[in-house]
Amino acid sequence: MKNRSAENEKLDNLSLQGATLHRALQSLEWINRWFGNHQSVVKSINRICRNEKKTVSVIDLGCGGGDLIAALAKAFQDKQIPFSILGIDGNSHTLQYAKQKCRRYKGIHFLQADILNDKFNLPPCDILISSHFMYHFTEDGLIRFLGQHLPNTSTAVIFSELERHPFAMFLFKFFSFVLPISKLAKADGLLAIQRSFTKKEWLIILQKAGVKKFSLRRVPFFRIQLIIFPDQNK
Repeated sequence: MKNRSAENEKLDNLSLQGATLHRALQSLEWINRWFGNHQSVVKSINRICRNEKKTVSVIDLGCGGGDLIAALAKAFQDKQIPFSILGIDGNSHTLQYAKQKCRRYKGIHFLQADILNDKFNLPPCDILISSHFMYHFTEDGLIRFLGQHLPNTSTAVIFSELERHPFAMFLFKFFSFVLPISKLAKADGLLAIQRSFTKKEWLIILQKAGVKKFSLRRVPFFRIQLIIFPDQNK
């Protein structure tokens, strides 16, 4: 666990489709809901957008099956905050699934793009979010990404990420036998932990990227929430 794994997950195959993909996306939604990821991200955005009257534009990088977008849209709708959400993912079949997941909400759009490509262009937005995706970058790639794209975000960047930790591996291996998730999700889950950044590594990345105003904290369970305030880093 000292060094990050560079092994690809099965979900990194952008041509993955059909029942195997759908079961994996359903599994990830279950994990995100019951292990608190949705709640922690939505809670942070609610604090940032408190009493907001104008339309809030949000981009979700690596949006997957759209479950976080749907949770956020519901929260905006409940608080009567106008919103526009763009979900970006590299798998067209995943985006079709996400469109169905979010079909009841207006103001949600999707874009297929290779986020890891150096030529990727992030559209301007108020809030940039990403859930369990940024570990797909190399350390140098993530530093370049932050340096290039933070100026396109006006209010906040919120990354909800796994933290690489041996006890997290042990717990996931132990409990995955009883969790109602697919075999692919179980295998990819272990790899995701091995590929994730530690809190110390995040601090080094932020320093090298020149990010000064941020909040970096551990949240249950074995996850890290990073909030960057771009307007305070200019």
